[in-house]
Amino acid sequence: MKKSVVFIGGILLILCAMLVVASPDKLSMVVVGLMSVLLAFGFIFGINPNLQYISAFKHGVNHLDELKKINSSNLWIPLSKINPFFDQKTLDKLFSDYLEMAMVQREQGLIVSDIEKVINDSSLSVRSWRGVVLQVSGTLTAMGLLGTFLGLITGVGGIAFGTLHETVTGIENLLQGLTVAFYTSIVGVILSIVFNAIYRIVWNMMLRSLQMFVEQFHMVVQPEADEMMRAKQYQNSEKTIGYLSRIQDMGTILLNKSGSSQSDEQRIMIELLAGVKRGEITFSLEPVCQLSDRSVIKAEAYIIWNHELLGTVNPDTYMPIIRANGYINKLDTTMWESVCEMLRSWYDKGFNPLPIVLKISKTDILSMDIAAYISELISRHQLAPRDLELSLDMDAYTICYDEAAWLENDLLQKGFRVSVYGFKGDFMNLPQIHADEIKLDLSTLDSEKDIGEIFDQAVSRHTELSADGIHSAKLLADVKRSGCGQGQGPHLYPQLSRKEYETLMKYC
Repeated sequence: MKKSVVFIGGILLILCAMLVVASPDKLSMVVVGLMSVLLAFGFIFGINPNLQYISAFKHGVNHLDELKKINSSNLWIPLSKINPFFDQKTLDKLFSDYLEMAMVQREQGLIVSDIEKVINDSSLSVRSWRGVVLQVSGTLTAMGLLGTFLGLITGVGGIAFGTLHETVTGIENLLQGLTVAFYTSIVGVILSIVFNAIYRIVWNMMLRSLQMFVEQFHMVVQPEADEMMRAKQYQNSEKTIGYLSRIQDMGTILLNKSGSSQSDEQRIMIELLAGVKRGEITFSLEPVCQLSDRSVIKAEAYIIWNHELLGTVNPDTYMPIIRANGYINKLDTTMWESVCEMLRSWYDKGFNPLPIVLKISKTDILSMDIAAYISELISRHQLAPRDLELSLDMDAYTICYDEAAWLENDLLQKGFRVSVYGFKGDFMNLPQIHADEIKLDLSTLDSEKDIGEIFDQAVSRHTELSADGIHSAKLLADVKRSGCGQGQGPHLYPQLSRKEYETLMKYC
């Protein structure tokens, strides 16, 4: 790294010295000198830090290679003992913050966040003054133009017409001024091109080193959070099925009397009904954010099963079952009632709560008068339509379009905000929808290109599209780059309990 700093710094120093020495007069020398000072600023605060980061990431990769030799399934302890890890002050501070956060998450049994949540191009951009350094190139060009105008003013101001000698002298002054003008302009362009080329090359080399370190870290120490989440969900499902198959309550005994071939679905349903009686079925709230500044604008309510022995049960284990047998109706209406009671209590405490989004399933639409039920609910709890947003299942438009469209229109006329969830990005087969917003299910998309094309189509169709399922920093960046304004997902906020959401709301 030191050799690179000396080499690049030496080249820039020699170049600036040559250009200063070659200046045709004192004015151009002053202007070129100021350009050299600005170039030195860009080198010190822009190029030099990135060269340090490149060297530091190489140190990090070397340490990870050493960790590979340790025969252990848990490398967090030996990892925490390597100090300094990067041998670079800024990165070591960020890495220390990440280790502290990861240790807390591990102690609480949570999925450990990806390291790129802390060490990423955005955090390094802020710490290396990238926003300021990027202005150096344009400023050098502007200073060249300033020298141009100063030279022209000087030359034109020296023109005099009188005697032959005065005329010749005036012409010489004009030519001298033009020399200064062209020289400073050329120097400004040269220094701008050189600095811009070197800085961008070094920046991209730094990004490459960062990516290589992140990939090595995930390979050696900690898999990506998405992969860990899928593994944990699988383990939770296995635990749940295994536990429920051993349930020995009266319901299972009665069921077993009818035959020994009852399905896992039956056992899960029995335990779920018991959980309802024990008060284990409640709801969580997932904040929805304005992506420009991550401010919370509303929250979506989800059914959650907090089992007395298993803890929070993965919804993938039981939601398909209760949707298939229609019991989702009972749980949804219970949750809607609880949400309205919560909103009323917040108003009574003096809070001004953000809207809560209630998801309406296909089964709900077909089995009850949603508009009448919700209207009666908010009237009973003295709420306004703006306190709720009703989100309709996209599948309902496919399977029972008339009923879904009628409900959508009825809710809009009653003053509710209506959205549609479960959109997979297929505008070709999108039915006619008048909802205020459509939520794009990011889990169904294959690539960044798909995201950009979908949001481009949404703009051309004047469709308000938001993002659902933002699970990583890269996906967030892709969505923001595509022009999306609102979104939700575990990378922004996880699902929160009522108390956690209340605390969050106080600081919004």
